[in-house]
Amino acid sequence: MNYGRTLVAASVLLVAAATHPAVAQMTWTEAPASNPQSWTFALTPYFWLATVRADLNFSTRRGGTVTDNIEAGVNDYISHLNFAGMAGAEARYDRFSVMTDVVFTSLSFTTENSHFSRLNLPTGPLDIPRQTQLGTGTRMNAGIWGLAGAYTVFHQDSVNVDVLGGFRFLGIGSQLNYGLTSDITLPDRSVALARTGSLSLGADYVDVIFGVRGRFNIPDSRWFVPFYLDVGTAGIPLTWQAYTGIGYHTSVADLSLGYRYLDFQQHGNKTIHNLSLGGAILAASFHF
Repeated sequence: MNYGRTLVAASVLLVAAATHPAVAQMTWTEAPASNPQSWTFALTPYFWLATVRADLNFSTRRGGTVTDNIEAGVNDYISHLNFAGMAGAEARYDRFSVMTDVVFTSLSFTTENSHFSRLNLPTGPLDIPRQTQLGTGTRMNAGIWGLAGAYTVFHQDSVNVDVLGGFRFLGIGSQLNYGLTSDITLPDRSVALARTGSLSLGADYVDVIFGVRGRFNIPDSRWFVPFYLDVGTAGIPLTWQAYTGIGYHTSVADLSLGYRYLDFQQHGNKTIHNLSLGGAILAASFHF
């Protein structure tokens, strides 16, 4: 994968979500329509103030990989935010629904939030002390797209529950520039990692997901509690996502404030060892 392909694919998906009114996969679900033979749609733009944690493995020119550890909150990367787009959509017919959710972001991290932890060689890992790192600068582009079908298995005035199945795509590309106090050498005095350089990575993954979502309506009020949970596997051995919050129904849109967590986990020296995003999310679902 290269940056251009990820950007083009994510942009197309964002345009599709914005022009196809429908509800974000992780926000809340409508009850079946009062007229079961009619379609209903919703569009959900949202803001996700996520903390980013990642362990990424960059291939070196001399073999092996370098693990870059990233941990950054909103205040750490907001001034270095290159681009971000987030939207969800849903189409429902009676108890059946199809939903999609798209996130694309381009972030830059400085030495305060990004550093090497080790050099992974066929002979074993070598720790890279932080005091030997003069600086690292990482730019990460990530596109996440989910598509799922759902069926309402339980519906009352106060509670609605759907089961769902689909897939989640993760595309990631990253460019890293670094500086060390000296070359990292092997016992035979060959250079395993040069003192300064630039590394890059790119990978695409697709996982099959299954989950449940729904909403509790608080009696005699416009307030409701949405929830969402899924788990998946395939391209990445384990991915899971959870969301809950509090919502308020208005004549224009349903507004919700909650917490969303999305996690990808692998083992070994894979390109993505782990990646997680978690934080507050504010959404507005417009229905048609």
